[in-house]
Amino acid sequence: MNTGSLSPSCKTLIAAFGFLAASISSPALAHPHVFAEARLEVETTIDGTIAELRNVWRFDEVFSSSVVIDFDTNNNLVMDPDELKIVGSIVKESLEEFGYYTNLSGNGRDISVLPPEQMIADFQDGQLLLIFAVKPAEPMPLTGKLSVGVYDPTMYAAIDFPTDGDLLVTGPSADKCETNVVRPDPDKVLAENQASLTEAFFNDPGGNDISKLFATRIEINCK
Repeated sequence: MNTGSLSPSCKTLIAAFGFLAASISSPALAHPHVFAEARLEVETTIDGTIAELRNVWRFDEVFSSSVVIDFDTNNNLVMDPDELKIVGSIVKESLEEFGYYTNLSGNGRDISVLPPEQMIADFQDGQLLLIFAVKPAEPMPLTGKLSVGVYDPTMYAAIDFPTDGDLLVTGPSADKCETNVVRPDPDKVLAENQASLTEAFFNDPGGNDISKLFATRIEINCK
């Protein structure tokens, strides 16, 4: 994407979703500037595959307020539908590079996701909401060990799931497998993987797959 053609406010939103990664020198020094509470539903099909991953992200008041300042073009202090549509479009495009923060694996193999058909932006109680669904880029049958997590590899945004109930498997095959929510301890992950994390981050701070070690995730074990 050519960010040079965008307005300053558009660039602000894009930067907040990961394009400041180049300014972060190492994982140990990185820390989030944007916070969101999330919900993730792993929707299954009747024939026993993963259909899509449904996401709802509710952002903190400070970041949400900055979005109003930048995108309330008619200055009425309300995010109107056309303004929210612009926000959703920008986020959809800017997060594609980062796989929409999705860490998806099937039996130890990383699987990418397709861009969502739409990124719905909403504003409720002073907070920005993003609602979207991504599909696996290839068929994912419910066999063996599957894992779905959400994490910003640049560590600029913190996506938090307040309760284990905010990560769940839904749909007609939801009862086919056992599930377990995993919440990694970042300090422990850093201590156990310091050398590889440092090398991976310096080589490609925005595109490595080390983020799956940090991601809060739901593990799906199927017979």
